[in-house]
Amino acid sequence: MIRKPLFLMVLLLSIVCLSGCWDRKELQDIDIVSAIGIDAGGDDAENRYLVTVQVINEGLVAGGSQKGGMTNTSPVTIFSAKGSTVAEALRKIAPKLPQELFFPHVQLMVLGQELVQEKGIKDLFDWIERDSQFRTLFPILIVKDHTARDVLKIMTSLEPIPSAKIVGGLESTQKMWGEFASTRADKVIQQIGGEVTHIAGVQITGDSEKGNKLTNVQQIAPDAELEIKGLAIIKEGKLVKWLDGDAARGVTWINNELKKTVLNLDCKGKDLGIAIDVLRSKSNITAEIKKGKPIIHIAIRAEGHISEVHCPIALDKSETFYQLEEQMEQEIKEEVLLALKAARAEKSDIFHFDETLNRKDPKLWKEIKGKWNDEIFPETEIDVKVKGFIRRSGLRTKPYIK
Repeated sequence: MIRKPLFLMVLLLSIVCLSGCWDRKELQDIDIVSAIGIDAGGDDAENRYLVTVQVINEGLVAGGSQKGGMTNTSPVTIFSAKGSTVAEALRKIAPKLPQELFFPHVQLMVLGQELVQEKGIKDLFDWIERDSQFRTLFPILIVKDHTARDVLKIMTSLEPIPSAKIVGGLESTQKMWGEFASTRADKVIQQIGGEVTHIAGVQITGDSEKGNKLTNVQQIAPDAELEIKGLAIIKEGKLVKWLDGDAARGVTWINNELKKTVLNLDCKGKDLGIAIDVLRSKSNITAEIKKGKPIIHIAIRAEGHISEVHCPIALDKSETFYQLEEQMEQEIKEEVLLALKAARAEKSDIFHFDETLNRKDPKLWKEIKGKWNDEIFPETEIDVKVKGFIRRSGLRTKPYIK
């Protein structure tokens, strides 16, 4: 038998544990913000920032007003305002909407190129850390050659919410191509206190004015599309250089951020005649102190398989695999060296070698910390070693062309 006092105590505890959320908000009382864009507002302090929010039309997204998968109304709407601070601009936006702005479901933040180049972003994220509404798990992108407002106006096909389309494109780009790595807000905030970091970019391809119309998603070939493109080097809070192509992928090789990609190699006198699917990659960075000077060692191990062949090559011989592996190693090393050359030219350690040195020799790091990026990093010896492995050739050992 359970004693009555004990039973009453358990019952009271259960009531407390099963109580509802005291600060709940009903869907009809809020306007959900899916993305935030921040641009340079003007030269005067009162209009320092132009802030844009992308608000979801919940009824349309839920499908209530859709007919045959089409609708005559946009699933999102943007609102903008200027202010001396981001918080002020957001307060100015509030009267333009019927309900309270709701930020916990923000999926993306985009920053205009002019803002990052001219004014910088070092003091931009203070409001995010202070406001309990924000979850700093969303990615941050820098808009290349356009404004953040322009990007948030583009209607996207396949995915009705533009911010979700951009985030999905960023994730698939990182997963399948490896050229650009996602940079979450919490990581940017953590690194922005230092001198150097890097952030991926987004670009509008096509006619941005036509991309603001519903017709952009009502045709097979959209007039404007959003593409993840470019890797921005941020030094002391400002954009100093864009990296693209092999140099950008070299950064992901070094930073151990590459998941999958494709390498094109030469074979039998044909340029880029064979494709290698890289399925696994691992990089390791170590530091050595020699005669009072730091030396950085980068070791990369990559594994993949042959996915396409456009030349007569004998894939049933081990010598062929050895030759392709050597070429694969050389290709990866060249991309890494391109990234290192670009970073050295900008005197920007975007690979965080400084953290490795600090762990290796805190005393030495304390002495060279103040001149690492501008003086020591560009002249530091960096040793790169790559090991590549091709595990299989697919279902065929003899190409059709052979």
